[in-house]
Amino acid sequence: MTWRTHSKGRLYDANESTVVYFDSYSGDTHLLTDFAGFVVQQLEPRPLTTEELMHRVADSVDPDDIADLAAALTGVLEELVALDILTRD
Repeated sequence: MTWRTHSKGRLYDANESTVVYFDSYSGDTHLLTDFAGFVVQQLEPRPLTTEELMHRVADSVDPDDIADLAAALTGVLEELVALDILTRD
């Protein structure tokens, strides 16, 4: 499965546990977890498969912060699809 953003959005990180994301596709502004914001950043340059995304995220996430990375990533991807920020092929 390949994941992509609908359009290039704008991300504002205030160095807290959440980020603000403006989605230029829908015109909506979303309050996301910092992990969800990081996932969106990985997909904005180009679409990635689930495996590519997992490798990219695993290299940057401390295992002590997220115990089950696969489950966390799956949950975030589904949330971002429901918010109409991402699409899957």
